[in-house]
Amino acid sequence: MVSQRFRTKIPLIAIVMENGLHTTKFTEAGDVVTVFQGPLDGVRLVEVRWKRVTALMFTVELREHAELLSETPVNVT
Repeated sequence: MVSQRFRTKIPLIAIVMENGLHTTKFTEAGDVVTVFQGPLDGVRLVEVRWKRVTALMFTVELREHAELLSETPVNVT
């Protein structure tokens, strides 16, 4: 597993939990999100850390509308 950091190029959809309900928000261009259970593969939602909040984002949006900043191996025990 790897941790990947991305910088968004355009606003992207992020699904977050607020008051016990899932809701959508938009990142801003230039925001940095971290994928903890990467690398990105397939067409699915991935869990990310964004602005100190855990969110779900679409892998296809990150691939197409964000730039990879770093990729770090994560030790899983």
